[in-house]
Amino acid sequence: MNRRLSPRLSRALALMLLAALAWLAYSWLIQPVLDDYAEARAEVARLAPAVARASRGDGDLGALTAELARLKQNRPQTEGFLGSANESLAAAELQGRLNSSVAAARGELRSAQILPTRDEGAFRRVTIRGQIAVTIAQLQRILYDLEAGSPFLFLDNVDIRTRQASPARGHADDESLLEVRFDLYGYMRRAM
Repeated sequence: MNRRLSPRLSRALALMLLAALAWLAYSWLIQPVLDDYAEARAEVARLAPAVARASRGDGDLGALTAELARLKQNRPQTEGFLGSANESLAAAELQGRLNSSVAAARGELRSAQILPTRDEGAFRRVTIRGQIAVTIAQLQRILYDLEAGSPFLFLDNVDIRTRQASPARGHADDESLLEVRFDLYGYMRRAM
């Protein structure tokens, strides 16, 4: 059974199909391009003030450099002090410094214990107790590394005991290991 549509209905149906195709073409092809264009224009408008500030910022470089020099003069001198914000971070900084010094000298860090902090005048003393197993040459490198750098670190209560090295550890038979215990401390500025 084959029914024919009236010419009016077939024209209306053809116009509807044409409108649907036009809508699909617009929504899939033209609308995304228009959306991208609108986003790009909004981004240009958003960045225009930043570009203007950057272009006139060249004249401010001298003023900013002078301001930085002034701020550096007025800040409290922290060279030589532990740079951490609180005692726990300062103790962790000390432990990290000890660990890296011992590792660089190829020694063995046995333990590191955080001791209570104490106030000494305008400063706070942060101390850790360390125990290492090293040779004499390694000990010399570690002590030099700890005391020669910045922040300034100090050793106290140094106890050195000797014990025979085992060949399994990779030391020569005539080389003895030292069992070294010490307190390592540094200072941080106390919050007023």
